[in-house]
Order: sequence, then structure tokens, then C-alpha cells
Amino acid sequence: MDNNFVNKYIDLVRKIVHSFKNTGIPFEDLLQEGLLGLCEAHNKYDETRGATFSTFATHCVKNKLLSYILREKKQNIAITNEAKDKFDDIKYTEPQQIKSNAISIPQDMPEIEEKVLLLYFVEKKTLNEISDMLCISREKTRQIKQKAMRRYKKSVGNAFIRS
Repeated sequence: MDNNFVNKYIDLVRKIVHSFKNTGIPFEDLLQEGLLGLCEAHNKYDETRGATFSTFATHCVKNKLLSYILREKKQNIAITNEAKDKFDDIKYTEPQQIKSNAISIPQDMPEIEEKVLLLYFVEKKTLNEISDMLCISREKTRQIKQKAMRRYKKSVGNAFIRS
């Protein structure tokens, strides 16, 4: 598969991804999954079956996005349930406004993202320490931190600066 192929169908993928924008998952992540769906469509397409490629690709991209969204939601639920006791043990003050550190947490931020940001930026914990506290892998902790930072930047418009 070459760049010309991807460039030809990227607008189709973006259009489909745009319809999933209110899922709480960053657009870039959805676009990446949509492009993986396009790759699957390219590999599995059989023109003898009578469907146009764009129709088949639409089906593949939507299926890939739906399975990704469900996987993300299940993963977040599993993390929340597994680490509920650990979350309760984590102490911090004024969760919506940490005045001494000038971090204002958006109201719609999921609890796990809020905890990771507060532990990382306020309590100055490392990703390894946070992952141990929350009983999740370091990589998952890093991903949660990235998602939370994207959500924070989108809602507040400022970047975090770790001092």
C-alpha cells in the first residue's frame, strides 16, 4: 500500500472518524484506528463481490473504530474497578482547584486521569510510582497521562510545565 492510496481515501476516513468525535477519545487516536481500518479494507477487498471499495472501506473503518471505542471503554472500566481501593488511599486537597500549583482540573475529566495528573504534577510522583500505586502498567499510566494532558490543553488551552 502506498501513500497515494492513503491520500486518496484519507478524507473518507476523516469523515467517518468525525462522526465518532463525542466518544471522549481524542480525534488523533480515532484517526489512527480509522487508518488501520482502511489498511484492513485494502488487504481484504475483493472486487468480485460487487461492492465498491469506498463502501467496503466505510464498513471496515466503522467496525475498527467501534471495536476500539469498546475496548477503550472496557479498559477504563476495568482499571477503575481494579484500582478503586487504591484511589481511595490517594490523598490530595481541593481536587478541582489546586491553587498552590495553579492546576485547574476540567469538570469532565475522568477520575483516573485526574488522579494521574495530580500525582504527577502536584505530588511529583514518577510514572513508575503512579503505576505501582494504581496497580496498572507504566505504559498505561503514560497513556492516561497523555490523554489527560490533551484533554486539559483542549479545555484550558495551556500546557503543563513541570517545575
